[in-house]
Amino acid sequence: MPIITLTTDFGTKDHFVGAVKGSIYSELKEVRIVDISHEITPFSVTETAYILKNAYKNFPPGTIHIVGVDSEISVENRPIAIEMDEQFFICGDNGILSMITNEINPDKIVEITIQEPEDDKLTILGMFIKVACHIARGGTLEVIGKRIETIKKIYEIQPQVNTEKNQLVGSIIYIDNFGNAISNISKAAFHNIGKGRSFEIIARNYKFVKIYDKYNDIVDFDIPLEKRQDDGKKLAIFNCANYLEISIYRSNLKTVGGASNLLGLDYRDNITIRFI
Repeated sequence: MPIITLTTDFGTKDHFVGAVKGSIYSELKEVRIVDISHEITPFSVTETAYILKNAYKNFPPGTIHIVGVDSEISVENRPIAIEMDEQFFICGDNGILSMITNEINPDKIVEITIQEPEDDKLTILGMFIKVACHIARGGTLEVIGKRIETIKKIYEIQPQVNTEKNQLVGSIIYIDNFGNAISNISKAAFHNIGKGRSFEIIARNYKFVKIYDKYNDIVDFDIPLEKRQDDGKKLAIFNCANYLEISIYRSNLKTVGGASNLLGLDYRDNITIRFI
């Protein structure tokens, strides 16, 4: 049974997600629909890129991913379908796939040329649904579009190297549910550029000289539990996606707070690593 995933900025209050799923089932009854996220910050291509990159690789070959973020058709945002890493992606050509295509070359890219149904009430996603169901039935990309060679990239996803100052300058690309501030600096980039040197990480007015392997590495377990005061401590860590993250230990945005509000870190804020 084919799998179709949905990643949107629709939220769950309105009818849109349910309507999309209903349209898919009307086209193709034998299908499994998986929600990756519907809580993307509206129109945030960078946030979508991070979430999609870290979710898709857990799905089996042949999975079809519909991405409904900043997907309205315009002369600057054409609808595309891509076959890549044994999976399919249907989205607007707005850079959403940059984090994947920076590491993996697409096998096939097409600009979707089929017409959007005139009576469709789901705007651009009506076209995406038609394409996804076509692929799920075993159809080829050439039938629904014309081959193209390149797609747009968003360059803010890549950190910048300043060799004169021995710096790696990145930025925050995502704030997660715990308030953790996740940067675009990968573990691989850190090691390739740092080459084992000492370092300091600067995030606004805060400095970090150590990157932890696990969140609870900040805890001294030799101290009796009733005397520990670790909750609320700030730390730097490479998260499960291997990106540098500024965190608050046991953060909770409703109680203790998270790095985003306690440290004043927000989307696009700079994270600088100085190598010594």
